[in-house]
Amino acid sequence: MNPPLARLLGALALDVTFTGGSGTTLTDAAGRSYLDFAGAYGALPFGHNDPAIWAAVAAVRDTGEPSFVQPSVPAAAGELAARLVELAPAGLDRVTFANSGAEAVEAAIKIARSATGRLLVLATTMGFHGKTLGALSATGRPDYQAGFGAPATGFDWVAWGDLAAMRDRMAAAEDRVAAVLVEPIQGEGGVREAPAGYLAGLRELCDEFGALLVLDEVQTGLGRTGELFGCTADGVAPDVLTLAKALGGGLVPIGAVLSRSALTTESFALRHTSTFAGGTLACRVGLATLDRLTADGLLEGVRARGAQLRDGLEALGRRYPQVVTDVRGRGLLLGLELSDSLDLAGDQGLVGALADGGNLPLAVTSYLLQVEGIRVAPTLFGHRVLRVEPALTVSAAECDRLLAALDRALALVAVGDTARLLGHLVGVPAAEVPGPRNRPLDRARRPSRPERGAARFGFVVHPTDDAGLADFDTSLWALPADRRSALMQRFQAAASELNPLTLTVGSGTVRSAEGSRCPAS
Repeated sequence: MNPPLARLLGALALDVTFTGGSGTTLTDAAGRSYLDFAGAYGALPFGHNDPAIWAAVAAVRDTGEPSFVQPSVPAAAGELAARLVELAPAGLDRVTFANSGAEAVEAAIKIARSATGRLLVLATTMGFHGKTLGALSATGRPDYQAGFGAPATGFDWVAWGDLAAMRDRMAAAEDRVAAVLVEPIQGEGGVREAPAGYLAGLRELCDEFGALLVLDEVQTGLGRTGELFGCTADGVAPDVLTLAKALGGGLVPIGAVLSRSALTTESFALRHTSTFAGGTLACRVGLATLDRLTADGLLEGVRARGAQLRDGLEALGRRYPQVVTDVRGRGLLLGLELSDSLDLAGDQGLVGALADGGNLPLAVTSYLLQVEGIRVAPTLFGHRVLRVEPALTVSAAECDRLLAALDRALALVAVGDTARLLGHLVGVPAAEVPGPRNRPLDRARRPSRPERGAARFGFVVHPTDDAGLADFDTSLWALPADRRSALMQRFQAAASELNPLTLTVGSGTVRSAEGSRCPAS
């Protein structure tokens, strides 16, 4: 299906085939269990195979209710729409169904343009809104648009969190802005919360310039932040709000656009339709999902577990400040940002090279999966960030297990112990790596900063055998020679998918017999 992705997953031993799932637990063909903290990017509100959601599926089968009856009246869709309106931020009284988050964003763009008669959509850098053409055009990463004819005309981006820049852009556009499209928390952009007052400021700007505020809550909506909607904490009601992921209860695809009814013009209503959107099965599942989300105690539990995880991640950041550069997020949408410039006292090794290339989260993800039996995933754009996004029903004990496993992983990163961090890739689990751990950081060995204006030079070298690799990374001498060779082959297999690996072996100053000196670059 996707050979480049298969090569990357295979090289990092992330290509596990799961044969069973229940709640927060996944099981592979060999019967090993894994704790799932990736959570399908927020699409598993109650984990895998929730009994209440399967009961809703079975009820549709038992009643014989038809799934697709367009253009006749779809009863289940009407019931779900009414329930969403009941729960939604004030003023959102019209629902348009879709099959995914990207489709919901496409519909939201069409609503904004048809309602305002304008075409320009302003989004933010590092924002993510989907991969269909319109949603991709609003997504704030040009490298994901290249080669696809995106962005289409009518899209522009402003720096995330910068109200002054947004005001200037809207003023420059005069009366051409149809909508401002943002996420309350940037998910794929690295789990970045909106700065205090940002959403409220956008609301004011949209009112001032006659534009619509569109909030993409595909990932933050429906309990993920500890509230039903991520914008609730900011006290902001948008003109249009998109949902998906969690609405399907972890079993079926469904998206929805909530808007003010005055915005859904006759032109939009009669010309925006979809064969599968609003199908009975998906809508009955959506109703069961909302029942679970609004049950007593569930959102309180999300807030409690979110606080537990955030406190634990921040404690890890204090314990390993050279590895962890930030902890971000709210509720059960959290991000652990890892350094891209590890201070390993001049002996960078493979761990330091992975960090320099922004690949360290992938290495930690591999360790957690294969050694600790815990599944996490990096964010798509903020590639230095490990996403922590478990089911909303995750337990306190499961959160403690993740934190303890992360502690062990970060401890290996902090000392540059590649052998124990990645030995599992070549059949040598961390517990079986012989010899003492790689030495801790020795800050006294850190070279002094070169003098301003001094000449600098560097040597470019390339390891061609397993011994050469171990010379670069002394922790690898703990592995047998054939295992070092196998590790080299692993990295070569993923070379085209990983960011470039550059290893700084060491640095210092070269002095001549006559007393001149030249700091190494």
